[in-house]
Amino acid sequence: MSSYLELKNITKKYQSQKDTKIVLKNIELKIKENEFLTILGPSGCGKSTLLKIIAGFIQPDSGQIFKKEQEIKNPDIDRLMLFQEFEQLFPWQTVLDNVIFAIKALLKHKKIKLNKKHINAQALSYLKAVKLEAYKNYYPHQLSGGMKQRVALARTLAAEAEIMLMDEPFGSLDSQTRQELQQLLLEIWQNNKMTVIFVTHDIREAIFLSDKIVLMQNEPGEIIDIVKNKLKFPRQRTSLEFNQFLAELKNQLYAEPYKF
Repeated sequence: MSSYLELKNITKKYQSQKDTKIVLKNIELKIKENEFLTILGPSGCGKSTLLKIIAGFIQPDSGQIFKKEQEIKNPDIDRLMLFQEFEQLFPWQTVLDNVIFAIKALLKHKKIKLNKKHINAQALSYLKAVKLEAYKNYYPHQLSGGMKQRVALARTLAAEAEIMLMDEPFGSLDSQTRQELQQLLLEIWQNNKMTVIFVTHDIREAIFLSDKIVLMQNEPGEIIDIVKNKLKFPRQRTSLEFNQFLAELKNQLYAEPYKF
């Protein structure tokens, strides 16, 4: 059976005045449809670069990406990216209008016409999904960082992308807000049909969220291992099984015994 998304021999180099740095080397990866896959590794291992290559924002020096056996090279509405930065929203638009923008872009792409009432209702449903319906008339500068990320998530969902690419979207949040949004993302993924490719250097986050975890090392950025997460939902961060898996992944990433 063919993969939904397949990366074949992806290599990316950056040239400086002094030398050539291999950011990604011979990345081979198969991703199933509706899978939650996390790319886990230290800073500098090429995680974000790999995500941008999948999105079509940058091109690899060699290798190919296939979706349903069709090669993809350029950005498209089927792959949308959510970044770590809080300032992803249009500051001149309300929370509701930010989500409406994504819905209108989708309708235009599909050449579908809906009246304003239906579009507003759809936008409100996405805000409800991220628990921000009451803030529909607020502007981004009136929101906390966590709330901005919720709106950005709602806007990404509204675009109905088949593949959601997430580049450490909760990395700048405090611990409690981060865990709340992890739980929210998990609920949204479980309730909606979409493929998520998530980048993080937080091992606990990867374990809590993922079906499958890609372990990477740097200099050059290579895949060490691809590990299936066998922990059942709901996952408890304090459980023995969770922490045993945590220790196993740390041993692989750091190549030395880890005690917790």
